[in-house]
Amino acid sequence: MRLIVTGDSTAADYPADRAPLAGWGQTLGAREDLEVINHARPGASTRSFIATGLLDRALDDVHDGDLLLVCFGHNDGKEGERFSDPEVAFPANLRRFVAAGRAHGATPVLLTPIERRHFVDGRLQPTHGLYPDQTRTVAQVESAPLIDLTSQTAELWQSQGEEESKRAFMWLDPAAWTGYPHGQQDNTHLRAEGAEMVADLVYEALSSQGLLTGRPLPAGR
Repeated sequence: MRLIVTGDSTAADYPADRAPLAGWGQTLGAREDLEVINHARPGASTRSFIATGLLDRALDDVHDGDLLLVCFGHNDGKEGERFSDPEVAFPANLRRFVAAGRAHGATPVLLTPIERRHFVDGRLQPTHGLYPDQTRTVAQVESAPLIDLTSQTAELWQSQGEEESKRAFMWLDPAAWTGYPHGQQDNTHLRAEGAEMVADLVYEALSSQGLLTGRPLPAGR
């Protein structure tokens, strides 16, 4: 099965010298039963992904029957050229991904963003505002498959707890990794272990929805 991944830094590919930094799309691509073409880019929002031509490049790789995975929300709320208003622009941009994917013969799959590791008094707190709900709504309105990574990862990080969940993220001791001599404390980006955890969630959701059993075509084709 061929998967075309669009998204941000949490899904992107990284070179070996950035290890242990990894994206879930990168880890998903290591599975032997999948061919993953990963167009996710660090810092991308739906707006910037469209404006810089990344969506067009991703669509150039689409074949009939492919899955187009669309996962945004980390950067759409940031000020400047990446900002997508959560009530108007963001859902409109997602619908553009869905329509373009279907027009190119793909089955679009919408994914809510992975939750950040943000604990207060031992409880994980939501950090993405309206963006996950808007993704859920667009999936429902467009009859597109949905993988609710926000809810699933929030449940996972909470079950692991405040300390254990650090191993999923770029929490690094000083000098433990060549590229990070001073260590790092990053509650957004995944290390290899966390990328594998999220890739497992994505794979299981695609499997349970029957999207990996053949070469599904979008509605109306």
